Order: sequence, then C-alpha cells, then structure tokens
Amino acid sequence: MPTIPLQFSDEILVPHPLATVWSVLADMAEYPAWWPQYLFVRLLHAEPDLIGTEFTIRPYGWRSFLCRVTSFEQPACIRLQYDSNYMRGTAEWRLEPAQHGTRVIYAMDATTQDVMVYLTSFVVSLQGIHSSSIRAIFRCLARQLRRIDPLA
Repeated sequence: MPTIPLQFSDEILVPHPLATVWSVLADMAEYPAWWPQYLFVRLLHAEPDLIGTEFTIRPYGWRSFLCRVTSFEQPACIRLQYDSNYMRGTAEWRLEPAQHGTRVIYAMDATTQDVMVYLTSFVVSLQGIHSSSIRAIFRCLARQLRRIDPLA
C-alpha cells in the first residue's frame, strides 16, 4: 500500500483579539463542547501546561486518531502530533494578529497507508474533505468566540 501525503492548510479571520482566540484554542478540555459533533472529539487527559494533553478525533464514518500536544508558543502556536494505526504526522494551530482581529491557521503534515483513505482519494479530494471539516471547526470556533466575547 503506498503512503499518501496529507498536507493541508486552512485559515479564517475572526474579529476577536489574539488573546481571546488563544484562550479558546488552548482550553482543549472544552473542545468536545464546541467542536462539530460529527467529529466526536474526546479528551483523554489535559495537562495544565498543555504539553502532553491528549484527545481523540473520530470523524463520522472514519476511524479515530490520537492528537497529542507536543509544544506551544503562547499565544501564537500549538503543535500537535497525530498518532494512530493509520495516520501519523503533525499539525498546528497558528494565530497571527490581523488588522481587524486574528488570523487562525490550521496546518497539517501527515501521511497514511490506510486502504480506505487510499481508495477514497481516487473518488474525492482528500484536501476537500479535510478543508470541509476544518471550516466546520472554524464556524464552531467563531460561535464559541462570540459567546465569550460578544462585543468584538
């Protein structure tokens, strides 16, 4: 089975201060409450300093994979390691100040040797599937930010 690269990047501009966006993204214990339900996020354990925090994501119709925080630079970046039987790699949340808020970027650099992913890649764009999920997370993030910072 060939190795399939999964290198994607998506971004959104939100009208909230960088510190506010950081506070939501760094609070991974709350991910299950605001992420899209069809991604089935489950916190395994949270570390006070983020490093070592682990959660699983199981997109509807797919197998779950583990995400572990490996490092961070407050308030600009949270780096994750993907580790599962079918997918390995890295991802990161990057935050950049923008003129009218914060630019939020999610970038992924992983590989898979999964038969289902391999066969799916012939029928639909893997980047399209990933971007659709990330856009859903961004919409949920924007709603969560409006809840905690309604005047922005």
